[in-house]
Amino acid sequence: MIQTATLENVIDQVHQISANHYDETIPLQEMEFDSLNQMWVAGKQVEVVPSAQRLLSNRLRVPFSYLSRCPANLQAENLNYWIEQEAKKRETFFCRFDGSDLRGVFSQRYTVLDNMEILSAMLEHGFSPGQEVQYSLDRNMMVVKVPEWNGAFNVAVKDRLVPGIAFSNSEVGLLCFSVEAFFWRLVCSNGLILAVSAGRSRFKHISRKAFERFPETVAQVIEDSGRRRDQFALSNQTTVTSPLATIDAFNRRFGIGKKEADAVKLAWEAEPANTMFSVINAYTRAARRPDLTAEEAYRLEKTGGLILSTVKH
Repeated sequence: MIQTATLENVIDQVHQISANHYDETIPLQEMEFDSLNQMWVAGKQVEVVPSAQRLLSNRLRVPFSYLSRCPANLQAENLNYWIEQEAKKRETFFCRFDGSDLRGVFSQRYTVLDNMEILSAMLEHGFSPGQEVQYSLDRNMMVVKVPEWNGAFNVAVKDRLVPGIAFSNSEVGLLCFSVEAFFWRLVCSNGLILAVSAGRSRFKHISRKAFERFPETVAQVIEDSGRRRDQFALSNQTTVTSPLATIDAFNRRFGIGKKEADAVKLAWEAEPANTMFSVINAYTRAARRPDLTAEEAYRLEKTGGLILSTVKH
């Protein structure tokens, strides 16, 4: 769910969410499964939350779609066999916990880039605690979008966009740390996230380069977003003969699931028009549905940005 608050308020919420977070390096020989949902780690029984379930399935090379359909005893049999095989190649996993819940499992190559570090870097580099931001936040993901009001521009009469910067991160492997352009449509509070066209603004959790390059990356995103304004005007001038068929094609192209696809269709029907801008707006409008997770909302806003990138002179 996308909300609006001050940056300081977002920091307070992240503090609360992470109050019981801790990390441990665990020998694989000290890990044993009762099922996909529950296991023993270093002599303690823990719940395996969905983010960790998928990570474990990937690391042990057991398809999650298969495991999730198996009864608990067969899940345990599969996972315990494959973790024994994995122990022949590596000694430990880097495990992330939230109290008694296992929330993430990584190799020793993993480097922690936590949400609080990113928010602290924002403050260190001049973002104000009182700055109003849009944000999505849950146990799996954080997206913070900072508007730049002085850069507002019109895409059509009485249809104004505000550019800005979006900071996205997942502590449990859903995506890398990203700094991207953000555009906020004032008439309906829709947001669109757009990757920069050149340079590096996405940082995998394998080094600390994200913080070393922080000022440079922010400046790069601001510069690139200024070059994108003409694309919005062009999208509003580009006629689409069959918008819903076009939306179906983009859903297939960008891997949009049924839940999000249904939301996009309803969003287009709420503000129908035969332009590419209307198609893009359907994705960004759908992202504001309160029943979406932070990951689902981000995916829709990012898809809007990907579609905008296809608009050419």
